[in-house]
Amino acid sequence: MALSDKKNELVHNRTGDDKVRLKTNYDQGHINTLADLSDNGSNPEFGALIYQIGLIQEDIDELRRYITAEVGDGAQGPQGPAGSKGNTGNTGAAGATGATGARGPAGADGADGADGAAGTTDASQLSASTLPTSRPKDRNKLWNNRGIVNVS
Repeated sequence: MALSDKKNELVHNRTGDDKVRLKTNYDQGHINTLADLSDNGSNPEFGALIYQIGLIQEDIDELRRYITAEVGDGAQGPQGPAGSKGNTGNTGAAGATGATGARGPAGADGADGADGAAGTTDASQLSASTLPTSRPKDRNKLWNNRGIVNVS
């Protein structure tokens, strides 16, 4: 059920200290004097004022009913799904190619390398850190499966 239309209209345009004085009069119970003067017929305009205040109270009650019954406790609901990703911007232009420099002289021959270390057959001494981390397509190849050496 949707929220019904507003019933009340502007009652006064007082603000600041003028509004505080109105509240003081209300707090002292003078609203009841207005109702009494309306009832005895001497000031019917006070009856209109009291009627308008009653409509404002009905509006407030309707707002409370609507919020409680239709909206709930007012807490934020769960977050909805993420929207689709926007388009990617255009690729910028390629920069200019720089000039190619002259080729340098050939380096000296390197020294002969030392003999390699002897291999081990102790599996606990093997390191999986240099092995590929996804299963190779070829059979009988070693690979690192989260720190465990496996054979494809």
